[in-house]
Amino acid sequence: MKSISLFAIYKPNLNMSEKPMTFNTNETLSAVFMHDNSSENFDKFSDLSAVLESHQLLLTLQENISHKFKNQSLLIEALAHSSFGHEKLGDSTKSYERLEFLGDSVLGLIVTDSLQEKFPTLAEGQLSKLRASLVNEQSLGNLASSISLEKMILLGKGELQNQGHTRSSILCDVFESIIGAIYKDSSFEQAKKSFSEIISKFEKNNNTKFFDQENLFDFDGKTRLQELTMSLYKCLPVYKSTQLSNGHFEVVATVEDRFSASGEFSSKKKGEQSLAKKLIEEINKNAKRSTHVN
Repeated sequence: MKSISLFAIYKPNLNMSEKPMTFNTNETLSAVFMHDNSSENFDKFSDLSAVLESHQLLLTLQENISHKFKNQSLLIEALAHSSFGHEKLGDSTKSYERLEFLGDSVLGLIVTDSLQEKFPTLAEGQLSKLRASLVNEQSLGNLASSISLEKMILLGKGELQNQGHTRSSILCDVFESIIGAIYKDSSFEQAKKSFSEIISKFEKNNNTKFFDQENLFDFDGKTRLQELTMSLYKCLPVYKSTQLSNGHFEVVATVEDRFSASGEFSSKKKGEQSLAKKLIEEINKNAKRSTHVN
């Protein structure tokens, strides 16, 4: 396996008797800085870009998004979690959060523009719901995974040990920050082109369509369940949750004494949405059985 000495790329002010820090090209970017002999801190993102700009993971990422960054510091900033900023840059505010803030707006405009082009007959309310079904933590997390962003995220040691790079919330945030970084490095049109390339890869790898009206029916289970139970039973579903010792939640959803579903989830919100969809399926099955009996 190929090993690269960071001193071949970047020479910080160290006692030259210290051992050079090395990394394997197959490791995550975070792992580059997690070795025992990796005690060096950095002042700014440009220092990090000097270290990492030739790393194969970053070269592959830029190929996958069809954009070669003119300013490599922007790319590094887009990948840096606050825990990494705290440990390696001495400031937790040196992270992707500002680019994420920008990218959220850029991405919203890209998706809105695309929806109006692809669905010229949909009303504003439907377009808004469809956009919400596409621009959310789960959806963007899936897009991030399709270009292996989990391998690129720069995390602090504790966050890395807790598998933070696999959390959908962080993947979603970094995906937005990448879009923001492309916009700052180039233009809105380039950000839109890169997003389109990512969508194409996602659709090819998953044999599915991203801009699909079916997402309207799959996204907000709680709203659909509420409408269904009010229509059939004149009542609202009830959700109860209990936090477990592992940080997860035991969630229970009931529709009077007619239907009930429960499960363990990483968040209350995810649990309620998942159980709502399960109850919708049960209610619809029950309705079909009743129709056959009658």
